Amino acid sequence: ICLAPLFFTLFCVLALLSLSARAESPADQKNPFAGDAAAITFGKTIYEATCTGYCHTTATASRTSRCPNLFDCEWKYGKTDGEIYHVLNAGVPNTEMVGFKGRLPDEMLWKITAYIRSASQCKENQTAAPAH
Repeated sequence: ICLAPLFFTLFCVLALLSLSARAESPADQKNPFAGDAAAITFGKTIYEATCTGYCHTTATASRTSRCPNLFDCEWKYGKTDGEIYHVLNAGVPNTEMVGFKGRLPDEMLWKITAYIRSASQCKENQTAAPAH
């Protein structure tokens, strides 16, 4: 009996399990478009066309919205670029926030994230107010 195919299959399964265990958490994901002026401008255009049309306000709006202000320091569902991207991608269960996975390309979601972060009134190392 040749056991080589069995050992090879076992090795492949263990290697795949090892890779999936090391996958980055949303908090650790880095935005490939952070600080990219062209990507931020594009992200702003998509944000204003998509996100403000239904729920959120723009960075400079004086009107209130039924949905969270994404430009203050009150982050309920994500503080890092990776967490914000994850919310845009997957949505937030039991809220009006739908996920855009499969509706908008990942690259576009990262550019929206870059825009939101660049227009934020909350600066690095500033303590966030309690989320409402």
